[in-house]
Amino acid sequence: MPPSAFDDVIESVRAALNAKRAELAERSAAIEAALRAYERAVELEIAEVFVQAHQLKHPAPGERAAEAARKLARAVANLPELSVHSSVTPARKSEPSPAPEPEALKPRAHSGKLVIIGALSGREKSGALPAEIADDAEWIDTERDGVHAVGNLPQRIRQGRVSGVVILDRVVSHKHTEPVIAAAREARVPVAFAGQGGKASLLRALAQIDEMRRERG
Repeated sequence: MPPSAFDDVIESVRAALNAKRAELAERSAAIEAALRAYERAVELEIAEVFVQAHQLKHPAPGERAAEAARKLARAVANLPELSVHSSVTPARKSEPSPAPEPEALKPRAHSGKLVIIGALSGREKSGALPAEIADDAEWIDTERDGVHAVGNLPQRIRQGRVSGVVILDRVVSHKHTEPVIAAAREARVPVAFAGQGGKASLLRALAQIDEMRRERG
């Protein structure tokens, strides 16, 4: 039986909210990474003072605390809520030009396949995607193969070998996708959600991935 109009609307809402959740998680991950780098830099400078005073072996060189602090500040300043606020705040006189965007927040170029996680319950996969995308898409069936189906996908994502991930979130367990989403956040690979994998939901997810790629440059 084909899905009802209500099912299509519910899937659309679910996909849109999940996309916003993924964007929020990505921003949070960038700030967390900058915060961890700041903590390491401060610890390094404290350790350097201590070993110098006690004539101990010096730790390996690393980023200075001041630079790590500036990167953390820029990561926080990039939050959209602060960007909106700054757009209505009068400009300050003699304000210095903005510092370069930190490396952790720069979009990366990704090649490789579009990976779709989730089974179509016997439906034909070839007709679910546009022809120009279907040839370059990889399907992972966690329903049939369990958590092992994900395999080394998180590692491939971090290596830049995956161009995007679509998750059929209504048919896939969270325990299967959590490592994948975490890797995608770190590598800034776009992730979208497509409910039960209906054709309309998949097309919306693909459109969201394209939009995320454009936003990242």
